[in-house]
Amino acid sequence: MCPPVVRTISVIKRHWPMVALASLVVALTLFAFAPPASAQDAIAVTSENAMNEFPTGVTFDVEFQSPSPLKEARLRYELAPDGTGASAVADCNGTTTITCSHTLVSGAGIYVIPGANITWHWDIEDEAGNSISTAEKLYVHEDTRFTFETLTRDNVTLYYYSGSQAQAEAVLTAASETMTTLGALLRTDVPFPVKVYLYETAQEMQPAIAPGGTGRGVTILGEVVYSDTAMVSADVSTLDITRHEIAHIVTREATEGPFGIPDWMNEGISVFSQESGLSGHDSALEAAIDSDNVLTMPELNSSAAGGTGGTVGLYYGQAGSIVTYLVETYGDEKFADLILTFKEGSTNDNAFETVYGFDQLGLENEWRASVGLEPRTASVTATPRATEEARAPITPTNNDDGDNSSSSDSSDDGMPVVTMAIIIALAALALAALIALATIVMRRSG
Repeated sequence: MCPPVVRTISVIKRHWPMVALASLVVALTLFAFAPPASAQDAIAVTSENAMNEFPTGVTFDVEFQSPSPLKEARLRYELAPDGTGASAVADCNGTTTITCSHTLVSGAGIYVIPGANITWHWDIEDEAGNSISTAEKLYVHEDTRFTFETLTRDNVTLYYYSGSQAQAEAVLTAASETMTTLGALLRTDVPFPVKVYLYETAQEMQPAIAPGGTGRGVTILGEVVYSDTAMVSADVSTLDITRHEIAHIVTREATEGPFGIPDWMNEGISVFSQESGLSGHDSALEAAIDSDNVLTMPELNSSAAGGTGGTVGLYYGQAGSIVTYLVETYGDEKFADLILTFKEGSTNDNAFETVYGFDQLGLENEWRASVGLEPRTASVTATPRATEEARAPITPTNNDDGDNSSSSDSSDDGMPVVTMAIIIALAALALAALIALATIVMRRSG
């Protein structure tokens, strides 16, 4: 066994320049690809805060030490449960010690409402290429005007600051029962915890749902901004307003799909879930039926009819009446099939034709007959009340109020692509030279 060992050592000694060069190339390549040892430690964060600015929104700030001038400090955040990841470039001051902040303004593309859960962190980079990402944190927004107490039943939690506990328990019962009964009708379960914020008046509730917002002459008694939170005022018919708003949460879960359902149908399901109609809605519907001046289907589908003072009562009353007609005439199973058809991505007319055998005009005329009105013929012109005036939006969007783009030309480990290309090219040249040298040495040794 000794001779082969001796020969191997001899061969290594004879070709040590080639071996040494190979080792040097490998070492240089590894060194080039290795990240700087201090890249993550060069920027030192000293403080991070989230400050409640109710009703404006929330301000996030960060303070850090940076050895080089700052390139960018970016706040990354997500509002649960409906928001997608978004980001915004912060405003910063300072040179070595730098402070940055950014305010998420409620109503400026997003809605920061009481109970909103915001996960957030900072991405910071200086001009020398040093960068750091802070740990993710959770911020829960609160209405700082009141001290809320809570009651919980099943997966519903009620937040309230006025009234008796008995009144609060009645509201919680209405919410929980609506979740169960409407969930059974729509064949759906709400899998996440639901929050109900109870305000003493609509005026006190307004800053919580849309700071500075107006309803074009419409008093907003309840609102669902995010899919897990209902806002309710106790001005009028508190329990039915609670049922109405909780029904929106159940309906949204049952119909989440490519297109959803018509707005009038969404509202109609919520009215159907009430134990009784609101007095203004019922009287508006009765007056319109008596004068044969009910809303047409194009008007029901208009964004204006449900958000202006002149038609809002009739809109809600008629939408609830049509949904009630469908359920009571054709049964729960058919209505559940209709909801499923919408969820799977059907258009309005196709959904009704698939389940009931008539389109929207056919539905309108069946309902008209049920309240003693003559059928209506289709018209190619818009009806007078179907204006283009839209209701002020209260549903949140996924747009952020800052630059949400991510166009940095870099690899996954943060190394510039151009730099990597140069290193790879040099390594390739070195390897080619090594092979050529090895060939020469082998020939000479042979």
